[in-house]
Amino acid sequence: MTLSRLKQLRTAMRRHTADVFWLPNGENSGQPATGWLSGFSGSDSHLLITKNKATLLTDGRYLIEAEKEAAGFEIVDIAKQSFGDVLGKILPKGGGAVMLDGAAVSYATAEKVKAKFPGLKIVNESGVLTELRRVKDAAELQFLKKAAAISCAAFKKFLPHVRAGATEKSLARLLENLLFECGADGIAFPPIIASGRNGAAAHAVPTGKKLQRGELVVIDFGATYRGYVSDMTRTVAVGKVSPRLVRMYEAVRAAQDAGCRAARAGISAHALDAVCRESLEKSGFAKHFTHATGHGIGMAVHELPVVSPKQTAALQVGEVITCEPGVYIKGVGGVRTEDSLAITKNGNINLTARASKKFIML
Repeated sequence: MTLSRLKQLRTAMRRHTADVFWLPNGENSGQPATGWLSGFSGSDSHLLITKNKATLLTDGRYLIEAEKEAAGFEIVDIAKQSFGDVLGKILPKGGGAVMLDGAAVSYATAEKVKAKFPGLKIVNESGVLTELRRVKDAAELQFLKKAAAISCAAFKKFLPHVRAGATEKSLARLLENLLFECGADGIAFPPIIASGRNGAAAHAVPTGKKLQRGELVVIDFGATYRGYVSDMTRTVAVGKVSPRLVRMYEAVRAAQDAGCRAARAGISAHALDAVCRESLEKSGFAKHFTHATGHGIGMAVHELPVVSPKQTAALQVGEVITCEPGVYIKGVGGVRTEDSLAITKNGNINLTARASKKFIML
């Protein structure tokens, strides 16, 4: 698995005639590419990859973990050989070229390395790692399917607790616990529980507000499993809601259904985005749709591709995207429905289909 990923990276290195690719991973850096390239799940590490060798440097806390996870990598204890020592042995005399991904390595960090090696050339291909990760292999797809299944199971257990009097914060905490109970390794992001008028903020933060009858509640959440995430949103009603809120819900559901039907390999990102917007235009709600239709997911919640009016690239087989149109009206509330879709040649596999999108009144 990692061999094919290293092969892809080495192809990019050849374009720049780079001697080595360097990827640091600090404590709590949040960048997932170290794990994607090597299998190593720890932090405080460096990857150094040449055309015929792959080295992982880390400290004593992670040596056993590294030896177990990073198959095919030489594991170096950074206490015995410093990063500079190992890099110096790899580089040709007089400098050489180090390639990095500027989206994962800070300018200051790169400058420190350059200062240690006079004549060193730094080659920045910003975003190369996210670009390589956009098409998922079979193993990645299985992890994404499992993360989605966990989320769907947690949502089913969660629904009976969504009732008048419960606070947004208490429901968010409960949903986190249910995700773990259903098999998650972690949460993909802090859940969004936005009731009533709070739903008008697309990325609302749960508050101490109590749910009231006659309100819609936007529920956006995801699980992490084996380093991969799920992302889904459902909107439910607490008791009977006004006809206006029902129309909002049905308009979003129709737009999202249209987007899910249209998502397939070959369609451009902006064309897919337009499908959802045109549906909302027919129902009169398009002006209240204020964000992109979707984004890629994988080891991170937001990856390539982006499904928006500005993106012209075509979707590819193996990409996994969200489809999440929404309507947000200040002083009224919001509606969003979101599924995760694995793109295939003739359509897609809806990873979160187990969670019903029918209008649910609790």
